[in-house]
This record gives sequence, structure tokens and C-alpha cells, in this order.
Amino acid sequence: MAEKLKREFIELLEKDVEFRYTVAGYLGLSEILKRLDRHESHILEILKRLDRLEENQNRLWENQNKLWEEVRNLREGQNRLWENVNRLWEEVRALREGQERLWESVRRLEENQSRLWEEHRRLREYVKAGFRDLSMALGVTFEMHASSFLELLLEEMGYPQARVEKKYLVEDG
Repeated sequence: MAEKLKREFIELLEKDVEFRYTVAGYLGLSEILKRLDRHESHILEILKRLDRLEENQNRLWENQNKLWEEVRNLREGQNRLWENVNRLWEEVRALREGQERLWESVRRLEENQSRLWEEHRRLREYVKAGFRDLSMALGVTFEMHASSFLELLLEEMGYPQARVEKKYLVEDG
């Protein structure tokens, strides 16, 4: 019977918490067991908090990794922008050089045009002097010579019957 009683006593200790506390109280362990239970409940709460903190920390790491990825993307974008800016400056430099060449061409054209106008003025003076000398040598006026020249020119252009009229205006004076 003692063996059976022992087994029942142990089984009650394992299964019945209240019985276990009662026995522990008789043994002087009741207060210690209650404190251990409270500590266990505090430890479980702390473990839950730690789990939540770990989850939050993991989310923070994920967010930080996303931020680093954004920083990387921004840096790459900024590098592309700098490359584009540098290309634009090269184009501006090339345009400026082209513009300088154009202005140099314009300066040369202006110089050539000035020389042409000077040559034109000199030729006009030579022609006038030549016609004056011709008029004096042949005894014809510039107008008579010009009208003959125009008739010849019109004939070459396909107007053989065209005649240039000469009129004289005499002024007192």
C-alpha cells in the first residue's frame, strides 16, 4: 500500500498545481514557488517583448537596406546627370568654337567685300575716264556711245530691230 500511496502522491504533485502548492507550503517552499511563478510570468512577458523588439529591429534593418538602395540609386542618377552636364559643356564648347570660326569667316567676308567695293569704285572711275577719253578722241558723247552699246547688246539678246533713242537736253548755264 505504501508503494501505491507514493505513486498517487507523486502523480498528484505532477498534475494538481494546487495540491503541489499545498505540499510545498507545508515544506516551506510555498512562498518560493509563488515567487518563481511570478518570475516565470515576468520572464515570459520579457521574452514576448524581446520577440517584438526583434521583429521591430528586423523591420528597421529592412527599411535601412531600402534606404541604402535608394541612396545607391540616387548616386547613380546623380552620376548620370553629371555625365550629361559634362556632355552639354562639351557641346557648348564645340558650339563656341564653331561660332568663333563663323565670326572669323564673317570678318574675312567683310574684308573681301570692302576690297570688292574699292575695286568696283576704281573700275567705275576707270570706265568713266575711258569713256571721257573715248568721247574726246572720237568726237562722240558718252550718251551716243552708250546708246550704240545698248543697241548692240539688245541685238545679241535677240532684239535686232530694237533702237535706242537719243535725246539731248541743253541747259543754259
